[in-house]
Amino acid sequence: MASLAIQSLDALEQRFLEEAVEAPVKPPESMQWVGTCLSIAGVPLLIGEGELEEIIETPNVMSIPGTKPWVLGVGSHMGGLIPIISGDVFFRGRSYAGRVRDYCMVLRRPGFYFGITLSGLERDMKFPVELRDMDTPVDPDFTEYTLGGFADQERFLAVLDIDKLIADDDLSNAAANDPELREELSND
Repeated sequence: MASLAIQSLDALEQRFLEEAVEAPVKPPESMQWVGTCLSIAGVPLLIGEGELEEIIETPNVMSIPGTKPWVLGVGSHMGGLIPIISGDVFFRGRSYAGRVRDYCMVLRRPGFYFGITLSGLERDMKFPVELRDMDTPVDPDFTEYTLGGFADQERFLAVLDIDKLIADDDLSNAAANDPELREELSND
């Protein structure tokens, strides 16, 4: 009886060796950069997850006298008013031609709460962190506000660094600085 049991175990072991399949090996997970691809002034950019508060339809704005040309005005948002900045004028120094800027991204940081018009919206994207390229040149109008980027098929998508944007002296002071106007006021 004992030999029959041993023969059965040997047969079972042999069958297992012949028919067994290796357990699948899960590849090691890589860190992923996650964000949204959108366009400002016709330039596709990436914004990191959690960097923007939301994307909204560009509200009707009321202009604010005495502000820089890139300030479109203030618009209603969530029961309050926020400044709306023209992405085209701020980054490119000129107004856009063509399609209306239907959307804007809302940014909120301590001391800053505003919207920037967008020229396009794409989708959320993920890239392996190790593929972030810090050396590829980006559009000169955006260079000082970006921090590397990722290759996406035939194009390079720079990552817009919101902290660099917020630190910009021009953005932090939207009052128009017209030297002739100051001179006229001091002569009166």
